[in-house]
Amino acid sequence: MTDDDAVQTFKEFDYDGDGYVTAMEFKLAMTARREQVTGDEIDSIFDHADNDNDGKINQAEFVKAWNA
Repeated sequence: MTDDDAVQTFKEFDYDGDGYVTAMEFKLAMTARREQVTGDEIDSIFDHADNDNDGKINQAEFVKAWNA
């Protein structure tokens, strides 16, 4: 996935447009994509991607994690 694709995906996941993806927004986006994720999977994703440990994933964190 290119960085442009990752940025577009981030925007789709960021439901409220505040520049961050929360765990709830991530789950909603994955459900909309008809992909099931468990709470443990989301916790693991956020443990990996949320580099500043603020409980949210910003665009830079999202792109880095998506392309990892």
